[in-house]
Amino acid sequence: MKSLLQNTRILFLFSAVFSASSYADKDIQEIIVTSDFREGLLKNIPTSISVIDAEVISQRNSNHLEQILALAPNVNFAAGASRGRYFQIRGIGERSQFVDPLNPSVGTYVDGIDFTGFGGAATLLDINQVEVLRGSQGTRFGANALAGVINLKTADPSAQSKGYAKTSLSSYGGRNLETAFGGALNDQWLYRVAAGKTLSDGFISNTTLDRKDTNNIDELTSRLKLRYLAADNLTVDFTALHLDIDNGYDAFSLDENRNTMSDQPGHDRQDTSAFAINSDWTVSDALSVNSIFTTNRSDTEYSFDEDWAYLDLWLNNMDGEGAEEYQGFDSYQRNLSRDSGEIRWLSGPSGKILNSDWLVGVYRQISTIRLLRSYVGIYRGYFDDVDPTEYVNWDTPTEWGLFDSQYDTATTSVFAQAKTPLTDNLNLTSGLRYESWKSEYSDSNVIAGKNSENLLGGKLALELNTDAENLLFAGLTRGYKAGGFNSEEKLPSEQYRQFDTEYQWNYEVGAKLYSPSGTLSNSITAFYADRKDLQLKSSTYNESQNKWIEFVTNAGTGYSYGVEWEVTWLPQDNLRIASSLGLLKTKITKHDNSDPDAFNLKDREVAHAPEYSFATSVQYDLTKNLTATLELEGKDSFYYSDSHNFQSQAYKLVNARLAYQANGYHLTAYINNATDKDYGVRGFSGWDNDPRSGEGFDEQSYQQLGAPKVIGLSVRADF
Repeated sequence: MKSLLQNTRILFLFSAVFSASSYADKDIQEIIVTSDFREGLLKNIPTSISVIDAEVISQRNSNHLEQILALAPNVNFAAGASRGRYFQIRGIGERSQFVDPLNPSVGTYVDGIDFTGFGGAATLLDINQVEVLRGSQGTRFGANALAGVINLKTADPSAQSKGYAKTSLSSYGGRNLETAFGGALNDQWLYRVAAGKTLSDGFISNTTLDRKDTNNIDELTSRLKLRYLAADNLTVDFTALHLDIDNGYDAFSLDENRNTMSDQPGHDRQDTSAFAINSDWTVSDALSVNSIFTTNRSDTEYSFDEDWAYLDLWLNNMDGEGAEEYQGFDSYQRNLSRDSGEIRWLSGPSGKILNSDWLVGVYRQISTIRLLRSYVGIYRGYFDDVDPTEYVNWDTPTEWGLFDSQYDTATTSVFAQAKTPLTDNLNLTSGLRYESWKSEYSDSNVIAGKNSENLLGGKLALELNTDAENLLFAGLTRGYKAGGFNSEEKLPSEQYRQFDTEYQWNYEVGAKLYSPSGTLSNSITAFYADRKDLQLKSSTYNESQNKWIEFVTNAGTGYSYGVEWEVTWLPQDNLRIASSLGLLKTKITKHDNSDPDAFNLKDREVAHAPEYSFATSVQYDLTKNLTATLELEGKDSFYYSDSHNFQSQAYKLVNARLAYQANGYHLTAYINNATDKDYGVRGFSGWDNDPRSGEGFDEQSYQQLGAPKVIGLSVRADF
């Protein structure tokens, strides 16, 4: 804690020095944030937000959200699949999902379409910007935004005919082809069409099958956007999105490297068709009405070789009492049906009440997630009193488990927010959201339950605008994550079948500071979060099944605090420096567990919460057309799970680019992870999955490695 406070003081001093500086007259571009109730300039929004724009995404040749999240301080992701599917903000967020239904902590949206819990959909085709809102968003987004929200905004149609085409090649069989173009069909209709295909063999060599594509990437994204200028005061936007993702999943090695031994590689697939209709109607100078209606239909498959090895490896290492040998393939197929609608009434310049800008709104979402889980395997286990020659026939796979479930949620919210001037340069923003949350669960094991909750979120924020057009702010928000269900059959008691809502109070103070010349911007936020009724994994030993049973309960309390700092500096016309730093300290202060011998999290940090994360880029224009960029990014070590104490290692990655542009053409050569650093993106511990480990049970740890050194070349033409 002492070191964190010292770093924080240094950070504030550094920001103060920078904000008073004046350099060249090349301004930093102003950024408009679209994910708030009202669109507004980033520099005027009193909360911690990171915005990663289209230029940065294109320069980095990023195709998926996981490839740019390192730029946002105190944001992390968990893989355990072909892509990062689960996100954490300030140490809060899920890391995986298997059988149990899930209420996520981080909301994920693409053009207003809710993909929360389905992060594989976050491809970056024709993205205008990615907005990361840190801290509870209980007023704006309600449930499933306890930690924050990640909003992806794609390019909109425009009256000007324009577009681009881009292709790239990289090591490990990487190739990408994408295009987007649009313009005006007539005086009332504008359009934009985008399509892109991303392919890669992946970074895994499967030694059993002698293949290098078992963890491949195969992603197709297509999108059509139409804008209807119905009248001078009415605009209607239509969005149609289709995703066809057919990735492989074969990522875990018994030797913790990129050489796997599985004989049945899995899949990470998603097929999505989604639509949105968004309208903006200026009724009068006093009132406007915004509405958005969305529908999302997604089919996903997540499957893997559970034993990570081939049959002969098990058969040749079966000697020894207490050994267990098995071959298994696990598959989870989910079908998502999610529909939502939101209407907001907003005050105009002449519609203020008590001199306050105001808005009120209603929101409704209905979601159904169906799961079909199948497990096919062969198994042999023996102990002292069992004849080792008696075992299940290895040549006859047995379907051990076929399981299905359905999880329905329906939520209805009403919300209001007002911005009230207290003085000429001091404003108070106040917001409130009431949400009626209903859920129902049932499965093939005849486990069922219903849940009905009334949830309340809110926001208070003071913002002071200085004479130098800087912003100082302080805020308080209340967020929540709805309760849920445990699907495990052998719970120690039925009282653990359901668990209740988790709440968080989030306190922030911060500043957004700008040099008089407009060549330097500083955003710094210090926060403290107080978590109540934490939804934590607990466990108990089941003697009849000879294994530990895990389940979620409201078992704890905890807190987190830290700092987020982002700076962009243009010291001269041909030099641009951008940096971000996140400092984070977390602690679980209470973890109740019914079994005293079970794993206990009390006084430990939460999972996927590195104490520091940083990213720095230096971009230098060598000539009018030639630019060189050097990047350094990294994270501290962090715990992989709330079920064990296995940790990642701290790491630093170096990226470099050389870009040439002229006459609308862009040629970029790049190298990512130039030092070929090994680093983990997901980890497991607590079991013995290696038949070579000898007699008995040896508790081992395994981790999935991130991308190695990748060299590539891209060509883009703007037209």
